[in-house]
Amino acid sequence: MDELQSLAKETLDTIKEIAQTAQAKLQSGSDRGTDSFATSNAFTGANAHQNLANIQKNQDEGLRSLTREPAIMRMVLEDDAGNLRVAYISRTTGIVLGSGRQLASYRSDIGKLAEIPLGEMAVANSDGKPTRYYVIEKLSIKSQQLAKEWDSKPSVFRHLDADTKTISSLRDLLASESPADIADEFERMLAGFEASDIVQSGIKHQIRTAMGLRDQPILDQFQGTIFRLPLDEQLIILGPPGTGKTTTLIKRLGQKLDLLSLSDDERSVAVQNDHIRPHQQSWLMFTPSELLRHYLKEAFSLENISASDEHVKTWTSFRNSFARNTLGVLKTANGGRFLLNTNSEVVHQEVIQDPRDWFEAFMQFHKDWLKLQLKTGLPQVEAAAGEQHGELLQKLQVVVSRIEQDSLVASYQALRNLESELSSIQSESKTRADELIRKEQRRLFNQNQSVFAELAAHIETIDNATDELDEDDDEDASDEVDATSSKAPGSAARGTLFYAAAIRSLARNVFQKRTAPKSGRNAAVLAFLGERIPATDALKEIGRNASMQSGLGRFIKSHSKYVSSVASSYVRFRRSKDAKEQQFYSTKSKANEITPIELDLVILTMLKNARELLGQNFVKRNIEQTEFDYLQTISSHFRNQIMVDEATDFSILELACMESLTSPNTQSFFACGDFNQRITSTGIRHIEQLEWVSKRIKAHPIRVVYRQSRLLNRFANDLLELQKGDLSAAGQLPDDSIHEGVSPVLGENIEGEATVKWLADRINEVERSVGAGLFPTIAVLVNSEGAVQPMAEQLTPYLTNLKAAACSEGRSLGEGTDVRVFDIRHIKGLEFEAVFFVGIDQLAAEQPALFDRYLYVGATRAATYLGITCIGGLPASLEPVRNHFVGNWK
Repeated sequence: MDELQSLAKETLDTIKEIAQTAQAKLQSGSDRGTDSFATSNAFTGANAHQNLANIQKNQDEGLRSLTREPAIMRMVLEDDAGNLRVAYISRTTGIVLGSGRQLASYRSDIGKLAEIPLGEMAVANSDGKPTRYYVIEKLSIKSQQLAKEWDSKPSVFRHLDADTKTISSLRDLLASESPADIADEFERMLAGFEASDIVQSGIKHQIRTAMGLRDQPILDQFQGTIFRLPLDEQLIILGPPGTGKTTTLIKRLGQKLDLLSLSDDERSVAVQNDHIRPHQQSWLMFTPSELLRHYLKEAFSLENISASDEHVKTWTSFRNSFARNTLGVLKTANGGRFLLNTNSEVVHQEVIQDPRDWFEAFMQFHKDWLKLQLKTGLPQVEAAAGEQHGELLQKLQVVVSRIEQDSLVASYQALRNLESELSSIQSESKTRADELIRKEQRRLFNQNQSVFAELAAHIETIDNATDELDEDDDEDASDEVDATSSKAPGSAARGTLFYAAAIRSLARNVFQKRTAPKSGRNAAVLAFLGERIPATDALKEIGRNASMQSGLGRFIKSHSKYVSSVASSYVRFRRSKDAKEQQFYSTKSKANEITPIELDLVILTMLKNARELLGQNFVKRNIEQTEFDYLQTISSHFRNQIMVDEATDFSILELACMESLTSPNTQSFFACGDFNQRITSTGIRHIEQLEWVSKRIKAHPIRVVYRQSRLLNRFANDLLELQKGDLSAAGQLPDDSIHEGVSPVLGENIEGEATVKWLADRINEVERSVGAGLFPTIAVLVNSEGAVQPMAEQLTPYLTNLKAAACSEGRSLGEGTDVRVFDIRHIKGLEFEAVFFVGIDQLAAEQPALFDRYLYVGATRAATYLGITCIGGLPASLEPVRNHFVGNWK
């Protein structure tokens, strides 16, 4: 007891000194200049000032965090010579203390020793030299300041030669008397009781009283290995609920955002794109729901990570904005290709579950189409060219002749060398074609000055007039049609553009002796004009110049079509013979509509092709040229770090898109998930699917669970075995955990008001169990969104001075002591002290394919208390686990 009291005094004195020193540094501004960084190569050049300013800002934030949370651990280390050393560890920032005691950041080399099990050895840099240390003793610190006095509540004490102990309060321990020092037997007995309340054997369970990710200041050895991997690694952490997967992800992000915590090599890579976005801002984390995004905010704050809505996103939100505003795939008022259809699915279910063959087939189709465009473009140019173009034709013939043996990208490089000559001739042809079309427009206008307004109004009344692509038209023609969107609907100016596009297409077909398409917008324009189209000779002359223009257009800036024409290629692919033969689609879709999974396919193709081009030397050397603006626009969305929480709920295409958003310099991609918790039909199912996303992604399993009681952990593992889940991912509790918990409760043959009364009774039992002064987090899970609000309204009157809050649409976390009511679909990743499942038998009937996964996910949200109700009896599939249940917690 005396030894622990001495430890408590030293620890509290040091906590106070750290906080006071940090406050003094903030007030004086000492040690916050930039001179000390002048020698680092990473901070030279145009962005050095900004880098140093960011570091100073981070230092200030670190000092402020020390005033709130001075330390998170005290360690005793022993080197090979037997010398003992005491080191205090802070969450993010280390400073020099006047007392001579050492304070190191957890992100530092010394900080990693906090993860090492007692008695084990690790090498850490000490005074610039690698030194072997053995960990002898650890004291976890949870700093609190009340009335200017510091305390740690609670602390866990571990020593190599002693049992683990939980100390409820270091200050209470310091103030208590040792029973051995008290002469009076009665007083000694009372002191013994008091001491046993303050110091308990094992790790005492901390009741969850607030919403938010469980704080784990120090990771375990396995998590720590992941946390400290180099910046350019790609990894997925796989493990059961409550293993700290998301915490590890966030801590890694914090360490890798701290430039001073990076190695020199990491730092030099991290700042390469600072002219686009500073490294500290160059990250994205994707979560499957808005609710989880809000749930993680406090965890980010504890790590001094500024996490705005621009950094933590759902994939749906990011994808729709990216496709609409950056890639131009979704329609806007100013153009775009598709309308997003979220209400139907046109792709076969087998393809949705594993879209790899579908993607590969489309990618090949797109490349073949682009090759065909170049091959057919050559005879088109040859037919329209004059004698003066002979040398140019020979050069084009060489490129086209090698197109099958060379890659498309190699062909694009060769064509770029001819760009100037090609552009000059195309410009002449375009000018001549435009002049001839303008002449025909003037002739028509002189006959009827309202004709173009009438044409525009007519075309806009025809349903699906733009649905069909003209198979024979080039990309320039479709671009010209898209340009009409900038004109006011029904305007004469819009009509002139409709006219020009249709006559240009007709003229090319006449010159090339092809049959004009009978459907599509151009066909509708020609039908409207009837006999008012230009004479044949005029059409042939327009057609010759337009054919030269469009033919050459296939060779000019051809590299851009590798990315920009993906959307139009997809329209062709959907109705291609290959797509029909491989049966990718279950129903026919409108050409101007696209479903979410199809949009993912298009985005992934564009990203992969853009990244391939960005890796070419001819692009790297000329990236600042305007011709590559489209690549710079896309790459501006790349991030130095991409993080994905609950990755197994995302599809293989979604994950591949996310991985393709990593900066080519870092390629840093970290994800976490659990195949046993997948609750979406589109989520990835096997590790081999991740290998398709990126061959560099490694899987790293972790199994130690820090959330559940022993009884609930046994129930969850039995449930996993019953549903034939992956038992290698079953949770294991720490050996020194003493949280036995209580058995789950079951209520059968109850519905309506009886269910509400049953829930209220169990909630009262939970509240009595945890004792006065605490109210644990409680969640009630219902089977549909429509049941959330009614359940909250029905339950509130039966609660004792409490409110049941409807957390609708996964967008709200409730407040304070609310009993939260959720749709089961929205609670992935959350944690509560108590969880109640309502109508589990109804869920089994409504969603038989995912019912067992929903139950597993819901059951593993609970730390101590789990309750389940059934309208009828327990589903037959759950009878093998009935022995786990009791009737109540009285």
